[in-house]
Amino acid sequence: MSSILEGTYFIQLCICIVVCLYLSFHFHGALQNIDQVESKSHPHLPPLYQNQDSLDGFSFSSTKQHINIIRGDSVPVQTTKARTGNTDGLSACLLVNDENPRLPEWLAYHYQMLPLRSLIVAVDPASRSSPSEILSRWKDMGMMEVDVWEDDDYFTEEQGSGLCDATNPKVDCVKHHFNRQRYFVMKCMADFKQRNKTWVLLVDVDEYVTFNQIRDDDPIAPLDEAPDGIPTLSDWKLHTNSFGGVVVDGLVNGAPSELKNGMKDGNQNQVVVNNVITKANDVEYGNVIEDASGNKFYLRDDIASRDATAMPNAPKGVPTLKDVMIIGTRLFARIFNDAYDGNKNGEYIEIKMGWENGDTAMRKFHGGHLIHDAKQKKYYVEREQASWPPHVSPKAARNARARLPSVGDGNTIYDILNNELNEYPCVTMPRLLYGSYEEDDEKPRWNADPIGYEDKDFVTLRYKWHAIKGVFDVNKYPKTIIDVSRVPMSAFDGKAFEIHRPLVKFCRKDPPRYSLSLLRVNHYADSFEAFSYRHDSRSFRKSRQYYDEMVSKTTAAKDEDVFQWLQVFVESVGEDEAQFLLSDAGRFASLE
Repeated sequence: MSSILEGTYFIQLCICIVVCLYLSFHFHGALQNIDQVESKSHPHLPPLYQNQDSLDGFSFSSTKQHINIIRGDSVPVQTTKARTGNTDGLSACLLVNDENPRLPEWLAYHYQMLPLRSLIVAVDPASRSSPSEILSRWKDMGMMEVDVWEDDDYFTEEQGSGLCDATNPKVDCVKHHFNRQRYFVMKCMADFKQRNKTWVLLVDVDEYVTFNQIRDDDPIAPLDEAPDGIPTLSDWKLHTNSFGGVVVDGLVNGAPSELKNGMKDGNQNQVVVNNVITKANDVEYGNVIEDASGNKFYLRDDIASRDATAMPNAPKGVPTLKDVMIIGTRLFARIFNDAYDGNKNGEYIEIKMGWENGDTAMRKFHGGHLIHDAKQKKYYVEREQASWPPHVSPKAARNARARLPSVGDGNTIYDILNNELNEYPCVTMPRLLYGSYEEDDEKPRWNADPIGYEDKDFVTLRYKWHAIKGVFDVNKYPKTIIDVSRVPMSAFDGKAFEIHRPLVKFCRKDPPRYSLSLLRVNHYADSFEAFSYRHDSRSFRKSRQYYDEMVSKTTAAKDEDVFQWLQVFVESVGEDEAQFLLSDAGRFASLE
């Protein structure tokens, strides 16, 4: 009998232990859930790093300390490794027009590298093909949130929705296209903000974001101030003269009493630099340039210089001007606290400036400063740039670039945004143009059997030669990625200021130099077949002459910075899934 009781007690004891363990486990889980709820509600914690232990699709590696490039303090570095599964990753706004041949690669690359998890696609009415089947692969597999918009979702008839009538001489279809872009990105960012998303990428299908690692062919870093004995050129501008030469003109300050060509200190002068495009990348703020006579000049960063002395608010009794627009020599703005003429707050008026040269006046125009009209009445221009990210010193930028990972080692673009660039909502990224030049003896990155991928189907594997870094005339305007969670909803009203700088109050007018940027955008011209494939209103997309001239400037150097992404992507999602998601990549079906 005693043995039976002992056995009963033993069984009861085991049951109690199991119950206690069960309750302890779930109580601990409940505490974790409470912590997670509190984490979700924290306004300064980026969503990708909320619920770190419970994120499906990411594993977290070791943490180390380093210096944040903006703050300059020591912070822990978290890295993420993308796998499969839908997570709160980054978002993107994409406007497409016959992009199906390159869309599979763009989606897979940014899924792996951002990691891209939410996407809004607007289809241009001129497009002869639909991206729906390609996008549905990602959506149906639960790997990405995808919404496809038509014109009516973001564009009204008054704003110019619908197919542009190219046969109507009164209609500017290029302007129509730019309007579509500007309205779309604003409505798209607003939508992501409403969904509590954070970083939103604004690029095109021929553009790929990557780490801007230090390379031997990088342009020189800017100087913070003029070297001893070198005069400063302020209010300067780069343009071409009537002979096609590259010219810089500006105001010479701190020059010797006599220069070789007779220029005086404080005079407005033209400095002939060089008409060779390979020298034009020297004409950037922070550089020292040399004219044809051997005179050297330091190019001041005029915008940063004026911003350093900007006033946060208007002096007492001085009206404030907001949303300023300058057309030629005329200035328009919304006025507030008008002590001169009694205009209502917010009324849009013209200020008579009496300018003879609007271009010269624009160089000196900057928010946070006073301007005087033709009657010498003072106005304060709103300091719109209050939320601009600061310029980073060359030393800090180089140290940060030296910390950058390589493509394929498990780090993502979000890691850089979170660890290095998380202090301000707008990150501007320089573009680097890749051409169509291929060496005859180049070996393919992928063996067609058994994996089934060919370099020719992927721009990121096929094209390695690029233009000179930092040359605006070739690489053109930078692109942006914006944390919409830190931008007020009112900022997304109307249309973007311009597609490359959509939010003037948050994105710098003088973006970081190439040598100071941690991220860049690889822009692939691709083959002429691909370049001219779109049903595009811009005539240059069909011009062989334009294309040939463009790609002729893209053989300055080559790199293989991004090709590893494909191998990592295949390993990440699985061979069968990768084959399915990348099917028909690089296949240009006839659309005639």
